[in-house]
Amino acid sequence: MEYNLCKKTLNTDFPLLDTVSEEPVDLDLTLPDYCPDIERILRCSLIPKVYLSNISGDRLAVDGGACVRVIYLDSEKGCLRSFEYSTPFSESFSLKDSPADCAVYVDTKAEYLNCRALSPRKLSLHGAFSLYARVTVKRAVDYFGYESDDDLQVRTENLNASQLSGLCCDMFGATEDIPMSGRQRIASFISHLASARITELKAIHGKIMVSAECMLDLMYLTDDADSEAECMTHTFPISRVVDCVGAEEDSVIDARLDVMSYDLNLNDDALDGSGVLALDMKLCFNVMCWNEGEIAVMDDAFSTQREVQTRREPLTCRSGVQCLRFTDDTKATLKLEGERIGKIIRVRPEHIAVSAAVSGGAPLLSSKLTVSMVFVNSDGDTRWIDRDIEFDCNPSAEGYDSVDGVAATIDSLSYRIIDDCTVELRIQVGYRMTVSCRISRSAITAVSADDEAHPFDDRGALILYYADKGESVWEIAKRYHSRPSVITDENELESDVLNDDAMLMITGQ
Repeated sequence: MEYNLCKKTLNTDFPLLDTVSEEPVDLDLTLPDYCPDIERILRCSLIPKVYLSNISGDRLAVDGGACVRVIYLDSEKGCLRSFEYSTPFSESFSLKDSPADCAVYVDTKAEYLNCRALSPRKLSLHGAFSLYARVTVKRAVDYFGYESDDDLQVRTENLNASQLSGLCCDMFGATEDIPMSGRQRIASFISHLASARITELKAIHGKIMVSAECMLDLMYLTDDADSEAECMTHTFPISRVVDCVGAEEDSVIDARLDVMSYDLNLNDDALDGSGVLALDMKLCFNVMCWNEGEIAVMDDAFSTQREVQTRREPLTCRSGVQCLRFTDDTKATLKLEGERIGKIIRVRPEHIAVSAAVSGGAPLLSSKLTVSMVFVNSDGDTRWIDRDIEFDCNPSAEGYDSVDGVAATIDSLSYRIIDDCTVELRIQVGYRMTVSCRISRSAITAVSADDEAHPFDDRGALILYYADKGESVWEIAKRYHSRPSVITDENELESDVLNDDAMLMITGQ
């Protein structure tokens, strides 16, 4: 005999794919004719770009390009120069299923790049970057209840659980024309970096409204042959409405906005001849919406008439999902060895990576920031250095045992020269962190009894039981095949756990 349990479902997130692949980069390059010869290489960097990520059936296809940027001093005037070359790549990942709705996270990380000059115009480059791919889908977790008032007695535990109500992924483009009026005309780019950060999120009836701030940081040379490198920063807002079935006004929104790739070009259509910078960005916006509710999970069952067998399965879900946004300030120093600073041209954050752990019931964030500094030393030579800075952050978010996602952006970076070989940095970091509590239970999924087994023979008997303080009415009823509600009512008890020693009257059912 199988008892008919009532199946219920709780939607939660499930990683359909979480993997990484290493992509090699091996190139032999010759500088184009418009680039002057190389006197000394200052910096070689590998910049992976993702142009498209697309799920078709049970596969995730990622297309992009590995951009190599070489910054050097030319052999004629010792000026800063830059040269970029991009080679395409494609990667395909197999999925366990063919998802309809999902969140797709594709990240890249340059691992290394070795650059060797074969001649003033030829370079040999060998490197690699990592391609991280993660696909998250909505998955129903089953749990069971029992609503009939017969011989089966059921104990349930009420849990506050976070339900994944909606998720989506949206790749879109954003363009910005940046007039260069009032500036000298740009002759060539030295380096540039585009970034974006979320400023506001709002959910309304199946839609997510996102506002963000995009920023372009640019270093360039002008037409003036005697001028030094110029730097500029341009910020502009973007907004977008994304369809997300299941999103409601009271949903907790776990969102992430990434710049997958961008192109920067100089157009000569300005009336004053200064030109216009055309920025074309590809962004990826991923959203998961959570709603809090209460579920009743069966954690024990017995029959007042016969022996029963229960089957249990693990039940794992989240509770109290919160998306926190905060800032933290830190200081660091850049100390040069064997060099003296004559003049600083630029100090800029290049890349920040953050990881999270939970220690003592509170999150601990560990960040690694790469900072580049361009300066002229005391001998008049231009130098470019990259330094990694590591720092921790202890946000005030106690009571959570899981950090489900964290991202960081550099909101501001300033510096001051302490002496001719030391620079102090002041950094403000903006964090977005998703935290929750993990619930893990062994829940009953089936209850059965042997139809041929003899029923209990204590029906109608009156038992006097001397109970000790702290005993459970449920366990007593289970031992004597009685209903817990009957014991509670007949003995005028107020809770399942006895507050004092007591003599209980138990009637067999």
